[in-house]
Amino acid sequence: MNNATHLHQMSSPSRATVFTAEQISYINDLHLPAVMSIDVAAQDDTTHVQTKSDLWEFVRLGRIHTLRFDLSPELNKLLKLLVVKYTSGHLAPLTKETFTTLKKCIRTFDSFSYKTFYKWLEVCAAGDGRGYFEVKSVTRYLIRMGFPDFEIDDLESLVRLPVPPTSDPSLRYQDVEATMPSHLKNLIINRLVEFGMPDGLASLSDKQLKDLSILAISYAVGCRPQQFAKLIGGSVKLHAMNHKTGLKRYLLAVPLVKQSSVTDSTTPVALSSEIGRIIDEYKKRFAIGDGDTLYPYDGDKKRSLSKQMHLSLNDALLFIQPKYVKLAIESQRMDRPEYSLYDFRHNIGHSMAMLNASAEEIAMVLGHATTVAASYYIEATPEIALLKHKALGQNPVWEGMMGLLLTGYSVDEAEWDGYFVSGIVRGKFIKRIGGCERHQNQCHLQKVRSCYGCFYFRPFRDISKHREVQNIMTEELLDVVDISQEGQGVLNPLIDTATQTKNEIEMVINRLQGGFR
Repeated sequence: MNNATHLHQMSSPSRATVFTAEQISYINDLHLPAVMSIDVAAQDDTTHVQTKSDLWEFVRLGRIHTLRFDLSPELNKLLKLLVVKYTSGHLAPLTKETFTTLKKCIRTFDSFSYKTFYKWLEVCAAGDGRGYFEVKSVTRYLIRMGFPDFEIDDLESLVRLPVPPTSDPSLRYQDVEATMPSHLKNLIINRLVEFGMPDGLASLSDKQLKDLSILAISYAVGCRPQQFAKLIGGSVKLHAMNHKTGLKRYLLAVPLVKQSSVTDSTTPVALSSEIGRIIDEYKKRFAIGDGDTLYPYDGDKKRSLSKQMHLSLNDALLFIQPKYVKLAIESQRMDRPEYSLYDFRHNIGHSMAMLNASAEEIAMVLGHATTVAASYYIEATPEIALLKHKALGQNPVWEGMMGLLLTGYSVDEAEWDGYFVSGIVRGKFIKRIGGCERHQNQCHLQKVRSCYGCFYFRPFRDISKHREVQNIMTEELLDVVDISQEGQGVLNPLIDTATQTKNEIEMVINRLQGGFR
């Protein structure tokens, strides 16, 4: 039997999807948001869709899309929630064509299990690839949700699935990068730095502190659940400290996993001072000694350690969200973000490969005993890096969408009565480009330079000031590129940082010019 025949049989219209009793119970208990919010890409785009209806219609970039939910009640409800999660995670809804393809694939499965989905994807990758990327995205969401017969640890094998040959290379980019969108990573970084300061640590409850420490380690190191189980209090240590500046350097001893000969080897990985302070405070509050388990199993027989860590991670992701996002989730206008430890692990490997790290370096940070897994990230890097530049860096539609996520409303300078944002950028004093709604007395970020990507920033409507900052940052970016090329350091991470800062400024300017308030 060839691959095409096998794929056809798996997708035979005569088969009907069958849920187990446990899955039906899970679906009945699912919470479906009342509306699906859509990040607009054009002025006349639909902003939201009522999820109660079985016929969803919305306008996207001048096209009318109709999504028809005409399956069984249980499958309709589950599919609606998956579409909502896809829309939130990809910053764009499924088109009519991609939704129809996804529905056609799913409705023919004779069972809803990871094994069934994995086998279909494996066969599809060797065939025409139709529906592969949509089904794979849905599989990720089912695993993150904890849907019965989809285990958290299944995400590890999902990463290593082969990708079908496709004439649309942007789909490869979507498969590798869209697991964790850039705006979420920026949010995590800013919040970890904020709560890593004394005022931030003091504001955290014990549970929030524990959840945030798990998020910090996941983001910085990408530990598996098995590695979390091996961590002890002494795994995180203060390595060095500058007594003049107060800056600290921490090291985390990452335990190796999945090896037969050595079971207690560790690899030291540097942690930022903010993350180190969060873990220090966690150890202090919970009285964890150097020989004690850092994250002990809570004893709940209904959930494994993997599930325990997964729940804490996602509680932290909800906690760090801006107020308007939390309000939208509470009012059922938005679905809460859900990610797994393996998503963060995947992000570490991909990010290191994008910065030209070797297979040995990636394996060391991820705690691998071999370089086999690291090769998956490195093999995709050159093509993905180019696509990232073309698809994101030069795409005004994407910039417009991201501009809506970066900052809150704009204000007039005369109306503002809070903190003012002023600072020195490349030796030039920039006065009052906006206001700041931070809760702490002191800001932990560099003034002006870091403000355009901060959700506490309220830009003033005088565009000329933002233009001035834009020109300065453009000059800096060009200088960094020139220096990197002279030193043959084309993949200098400072280029990405400078590019991102410049894009954030341009997004705010575009937003003000477009009349967004």
